[in-house]
This record gives sequence, C-alpha cells and structure tokens, in this order.
Amino acid sequence: MNTYKPKRMRALTLDYRRQPRASWVGIALLIASASGAVVLGSQYARIVEQAAQAEADIREHGAATRKKVAAPAAGDVQKVALEVKHAREILLQLGMPWNDLFASVERGEAPNVALLRVESDIDKQRLKISAEAKDIGAMVDYLRDLEGRPTFADVYLQSHQFQQQDPQHPVRFVITATWLVRR
Repeated sequence: MNTYKPKRMRALTLDYRRQPRASWVGIALLIASASGAVVLGSQYARIVEQAAQAEADIREHGAATRKKVAAPAAGDVQKVALEVKHAREILLQLGMPWNDLFASVERGEAPNVALLRVESDIDKQRLKISAEAKDIGAMVDYLRDLEGRPTFADVYLQSHQFQQQDPQHPVRFVITATWLVRR
C-alpha cells in the first residue's frame, strides 16, 4: 500500500526590515532625475533674474519718460512753438482765396503782358508780380488796370528793365500791391 506522505513544507519567513537591493536601472534613473532637476533649477534662476532685470529697465525707462514729459527743456518748448506757428501759417495759406487772386491777376486788358511769377506775403497781405511786357506802354496799361481793380490797393511799379539781348527789347518789370483779401 502506498501511503502518501506529504513533504514537509518549508517555513515561510517574511522580513520587512530588509532593504531591497538596488538595480543599476534604478540608480541610472535616480542620477538622471537629479541632474535634470539641477539643470531646470539653474534655468529657472536665470529666467527669474532676467525678468527682474527687465522689470527694472521698464521702471527706469518709465521714470525717464515721465521726467521728460513733466519738465520739457527750454529748447523743446521753443521748437514746439515754432512748429505751431508754422502750422498756423499753413492753415492761413490754405484758407486764402487763391483762385480769386490768380483770376484777378490774370484777368485784364493787357494782352501784351506775360506773367512770370506771383509771390505773396500773407502776413502783410502783400503781392509781388513779376511780368514781361512787349513795350513800356503795355506795362503802364497793366499797372493802371491793376490799380483799378477792387482786390488791390497801393499798386506800385517796383522796378523795370529793358531786355537788350532780345531783338524785340521787351520790358521786364516787378509790381507790388496790397491784396485786399475777402475770406
């Protein structure tokens, strides 16, 4: 008869106090993690330093800008005043009735007169007309015609000169007048 005899079991021992053995993969992961943490920490410190420097630059620039706005230099005030004066002159010129002036200067009973240049001084309401006439009689007729117009006052012959190099000997002349501006 065969009798079954169980084998004796070995006793199971559980020791939780024992330290498990470290594997080389675990050690490599630990070293990689530690070095990554060091690199990230140094980058973070560098970025914090750059941000602090940028904020300081912004504060410094803002203070400098406020100082410039709060206390403009004397030269800046003069420059702005000149620019404002220039802008006013331009606005005044744009508001002038230029078409009326040119029509009044060009209209006339002097077919033998050619206009060369028209200059104006708006502040003084003075007009300077440079022209050329076929002869002295045409020049005088044009001068009298301007004197008779209601848009001009104080019309004077400023200068005249015969053109000797031209075979017809025309007269080049300059007339000044006060322009009575109607706005």
